[in-house]
Amino acid sequence: MNEHRGPHHSGKCPFHIVPGHPLSAEASVDRCVACVTRYNTQLESLYEDFRQIAFLTILEEEPKYDSKHPSRASFTTFMKSRICSRLWSERRNQLKSLPFPHHEEYPSQGNLLIHHLIAETCACEREEDAIVREMEVEEFCQALPKLLTHLSEKECEVLRLKYFEESKGVEIAKQLSISEGRVSQLLKTALTKLQKAYLLAQF
Repeated sequence: MNEHRGPHHSGKCPFHIVPGHPLSAEASVDRCVACVTRYNTQLESLYEDFRQIAFLTILEEEPKYDSKHPSRASFTTFMKSRICSRLWSERRNQLKSLPFPHHEEYPSQGNLLIHHLIAETCACEREEDAIVREMEVEEFCQALPKLLTHLSEKECEVLRLKYFEESKGVEIAKQLSISEGRVSQLLKTALTKLQKAYLLAQF
């Protein structure tokens, strides 16, 4: 559950492309697009749009490759990095246009907050945090709108920025005019409140 995804992990991803032959990267592009649209049904519906962006990136970036660059990056590494960064940038842009799903249905495979709650909880060692891992995901999805009412406005906003706009801690801190430490504290408090509210609720 604790996946490593995003441009900072692209070095671990397989990628194949032949210089001068954009279509040689088709299988790799499909993997990249699947990765960037995963866990969100609305993004998955834009699969072909993301594919077009990937191939457009290849056409735009290939002439910029310099084999003599000090980084000594191979053509494959260069293109993989450009494609990955472009797709994740587009993902962030798309997520900003999607409503915060306070008022939506909560499909178990399509909700980023659910995915991150489970992933982060699995990474915790504290026994009390194991509740999210043990609960039925579908039941938690159904309960989430009510559970979110236990959070403060700022806690909800921090969750939205982190899990739906995928903002970094420093970006959230700047936008909300608070410290990064306060952002971490709000996130931890919000997740704990959701877990405790679920435990205390009777469904």
